[in-house]
Amino acid sequence: MKKLIDIDAVVAKTKRLIRANKLYLSEPETDEVRFQKVGAYSVLNDLLHFLDTIEVKEVDLEKEIELVKGDYEQVDVAWNNDFDYIARHFFELGIKAKGE
Repeated sequence: MKKLIDIDAVVAKTKRLIRANKLYLSEPETDEVRFQKVGAYSVLNDLLHFLDTIEVKEVDLEKEIELVKGDYEQVDVAWNNDFDYIARHFFELGIKAKGE
């Protein structure tokens, strides 16, 4: 079964952990503990860079609208141009909500 995660949430959590680790790095510690914290900080930064390389599926809005229009034609229901407006509105709203 395919599982999906919210990559934005993972990135946000990773950044919080990096900031927290950075704060702890300034505290005087034994060499062993400092080595562990530097290692964790390094791994978290590597993870963040990896997350930046993951491809996010692009959506062709025009193609999707045409597919839906075709579905309407098959069942003999008239397509209303308001549907185009509504689809574009919520598509753009989704993009803005993700901060793109």
